[in-house]
Amino acid sequence: MLNPPIFIEGMLGMGDTIYQRAFLKNLPAGTYVKTSWPELYEDLPIKPVRSDTTLRTQRKNEMQSEATFYPPPSPRQTKRIFYGPADLARGSIFDAMRKQFGVDPALLDLPSFGLPLFTAQKPIAVIRPATVRSEWRSDSRNPDPDYLVQASRILRQNFFVISVADLKEGEEWLVGDEPEADLKLHVGELDIKELMRLVEHAAVVVSPVGWALPAAIAYKTPVYVVAGGRGGHNAPEIVTDPDMDLRCVGWAIPDNYCRCEAWDHQCDRRISNFESKFEAWLNEVVLSRIEQRAGIPSRAGDRALPGI
Repeated sequence: MLNPPIFIEGMLGMGDTIYQRAFLKNLPAGTYVKTSWPELYEDLPIKPVRSDTTLRTQRKNEMQSEATFYPPPSPRQTKRIFYGPADLARGSIFDAMRKQFGVDPALLDLPSFGLPLFTAQKPIAVIRPATVRSEWRSDSRNPDPDYLVQASRILRQNFFVISVADLKEGEEWLVGDEPEADLKLHVGELDIKELMRLVEHAAVVVSPVGWALPAAIAYKTPVYVVAGGRGGHNAPEIVTDPDMDLRCVGWAIPDNYCRCEAWDHQCDRRISNFESKFEAWLNEVVLSRIEQRAGIPSRAGDRALPGI
């Protein structure tokens, strides 16, 4: 065989899976990729391979997925996708993936999984609380959770706020007070397709650094990121890239932004005038165009929510 098929030993985080999609789009049809999230690639001509991971959320999705998985090809050309501290010291996540995939990224997007999941009398806002996972500690990345509480209170003035997480005692837990919300889905109630539908049709997303950022960029949903610390791995120029459409992305950055690489460093996370900064972005980017983005007829969602 002159050109054996490509086998991508992909990264397994949900956010990294979304980032990888932009590069997989420029690889030959029939490429194999190890993944726990085959749904995020279901519209691409690739062949998912089981990861058999022990990571909790990834394993849960892989075990319940209805996607068709394939055995790894043999022979094969293997490309391992990974970024570490040395890669992020040189550039962005996308820069590392450019080198490892050997191609430039296509437009970062995601498949549409259907009509809105929920419908409320107000447009829907999605918020992600600050959490910590025992299997991959990154405590210092989180913002001061009080800023997420402040953001949630502002959002509730104009939006039906849905907070999403996948908590499990001893394995993933909240940090500080949880954001205020009209609906809290904190124990993984939504599967991956439902979660993506929620982001796709939301009027706005507010989140710490994590999977919600690339998901919102992919769906062109306005997203406001509340940064914490560990900027050596999570700064805006690392987790985004000029090849992405960043026109609807806003950031709240700590005054003395810590660019450490340590998961347990006590970073200074203070953000001056957070409420005024967030309200200014919300008014300019979201509320000014809310009729175009969130004018959803009441029949459109699967699940009608009470008016708030």
